[in-house]
Amino acid sequence: MMCKEIFLLAFVLPIATLLLIDPNHFILGWNEGAGAGLLFALIFLTLEWFDIRRNVRMEFTSTKIFTIIVTTVVFSSYFCAVYAFGQGSLIAHFGSKLGYVTKPQILSWTRVLDYLVYAAHVLVLVTTIFGFKNLKYFPTPIVFLSGMALILLLDATFPYGSAESLQFMMKPILAITVFLLRSVGVRIDYLGGETLAVWGNKGFLLIEIYWQCAGVLSMVIYFLVIIILMLKLQTSTFKKLVYACLGAIGTFFVNIIRIFLIIYYGAYIDINLRMFHESIGEVLFTIWIIIYLLVVTTLDVRLKRYSGNHIEASPQLLLKR
Repeated sequence: MMCKEIFLLAFVLPIATLLLIDPNHFILGWNEGAGAGLLFALIFLTLEWFDIRRNVRMEFTSTKIFTIIVTTVVFSSYFCAVYAFGQGSLIAHFGSKLGYVTKPQILSWTRVLDYLVYAAHVLVLVTTIFGFKNLKYFPTPIVFLSGMALILLLDATFPYGSAESLQFMMKPILAITVFLLRSVGVRIDYLGGETLAVWGNKGFLLIEIYWQCAGVLSMVIYFLVIIILMLKLQTSTFKKLVYACLGAIGTFFVNIIRIFLIIYYGAYIDINLRMFHESIGEVLFTIWIIIYLLVVTTLDVRLKRYSGNHIEASPQLLLKR
């Protein structure tokens, strides 16, 4: 069995290389580093592998082994070049040609390439090891990585809420958040647009929340992951739709809880929100997805057992009658 799982090292090595070069890249913060997102993708890939490993045959030829080694070296070298040998300036220069000139835009642009590079790494290795026909068994990490790249590209292209359509989507999120904060005694006023005024124990806060901070597209990505996981669940279509809807509702409210906690933290604990703001989102969404999957799978198993017991009991009841 160990021999069968050893190929997973090829997926780990680029991430391990990045970790050795730049540990700060793994900060759980939006736009601070793509390392945490790469780890999530690796977790999704590992879960999918353990889900289908008994149904897929693996045959390693010398050509496959050579391709795996070359692919791993090439994609690991990208992270070395950018974060160890100063080629990040080249990436930034290329981004400036596309109009990404401010520091936040350059950071987002660089992270876009991080996610796309690792997505390409996963794609090449999966097709090399398992073949194109088995690519359907590994959709979650590729969708997650591509989705994160898309979010960051939009973040770079439309900084500070310049995408009006996405700003409009955050209004109900802010309305519910303000209602919840007022219900627990936080003095808060919605000044219109994206601005909130907060009076707390630690002083006065003027908070501007753009669509990136409101988690609009983050919710979309996590919901896409949930849909993919639901499609792979062995149950009826109706149950899948119900579970997916519950996942969408749960993801929406987890995002509201994230914003609620950030503002509450600033009002009563510390007005320096940066570290808490940069970490709470990833932590909450990770906990939510794990709890959601555990609840859904446990509930589905119990429903199947109940249906099975009910079917078995029915003939006995008819005989008694």
